[in-house]
Amino acid sequence: MFRILYSVLLFAAGTLHFTNERVFRSIVPKSLPFRKGIVLVSGAFELFFSFAIWAKKGRAVIGKLLAVFMVLVFPANIYMAMKNKTYIKGKKMHPALLWLRLPLQIPLILGALYVTKEDKTEARKLQAEDV
Repeated sequence: MFRILYSVLLFAAGTLHFTNERVFRSIVPKSLPFRKGIVLVSGAFELFFSFAIWAKKGRAVIGKLLAVFMVLVFPANIYMAMKNKTYIKGKKMHPALLWLRLPLQIPLILGALYVTKEDKTEARKLQAEDV
């Protein structure tokens, strides 16, 4: 069940990177080059991960890569909180909400590892098929 929620979350976030690219670009520090590219590539990674966490083989590697991805995007979340760069229907979000969002990255990182943890029963089935 948690894998479904995590997958949907990743898919929705990845899709939003393409449909609301300008909003996401605003939280990428201006000092970085290719800000639009960064948004589109990170959105593509989220879409990829939304499906990859369902893989039968290599799931543990996918989980580690997803956890690293979640760590790598964390600076954008800090920048967003520092600059209050998030808008909902044209209005800025309250800064406290942006700062309170930062600790949520920890469950996302741990969740990436949890949803990709190898199921012992499934692993035995795969081993039996390989024999």
